[in-house]
Amino acid sequence: MNYEIDTEDDYREALDRFLAICSAPQSEGEVKEMYLLMALMEKYERENCSSN
Repeated sequence: MNYEIDTEDDYREALDRFLAICSAPQSEGEVKEMYLLMALMEKYERENCSSN
């Protein structure tokens, strides 16, 4: 798994994986991955999607 989201394509891949984890039973590892993806996506959004 990539631990950086640098491009819109990276973001979309992370979002797809996040949605896949949310729609299925989750192991402890998937829950950790879900929280990591949330943090990475939030960071990307703050840096690239703000109107300021």
